[in-house]
Amino acid sequence: MSPSSASSSSATSAPGAGKFKLLLAVVPYVALYLLAIWLVALTDSNADPGRIRVLWQGFVPAVGLLAIWGGWQGMKASAGGLRPYLLRQVLHWLATLLVIHLLFGETLQAFLATEVHGFVAIYVMGLSAILAGIHMDWKMGLFGLFLIGGGVGIAFLDDNAMLLTLAAIAVVGVVLSLAFLRRGSH
Repeated sequence: MSPSSASSSSATSAPGAGKFKLLLAVVPYVALYLLAIWLVALTDSNADPGRIRVLWQGFVPAVGLLAIWGGWQGMKASAGGLRPYLLRQVLHWLATLLVIHLLFGETLQAFLATEVHGFVAIYVMGLSAILAGIHMDWKMGLFGLFLIGGGVGIAFLDDNAMLLTLAAIAVVGVVLSLAFLRRGSH
């Protein structure tokens, strides 16, 4: 095999590797949006409050792990180092988990309806994701805006599952477009 054919075969495999890398970066966010749509729709239904509490408390670590993973490249470029970055992220998401846990505690359940608990959980998660987006990963900030929009959908619209589906498709489209545009500019 000649050197020119070896370089052309590696050049043709590089774009495929880039697409796979991009897919690997986007798929977790798509899954997060789908989970959020399901949780918001479940929160707006008459589901078991105990089940909703467990699901929201399980959602916080998933979002936190994705936020840590998404901000990893920015952390490498900063002078702060790995340990302070991880400590800040863990404290951020533990505080969010604590607030969600307290929100669904038995003492507050006597004062607030299940839908209201879910509504506040959506706003707490949305705010936490926006703050994570401001500090490290803009994609997490978009996700936070999406959650807050879902909370507004629950408050003002009856058919919020359709609204959230359309909003998720729009946000995913924007994220994919930005990713492709960013990749094309390099």
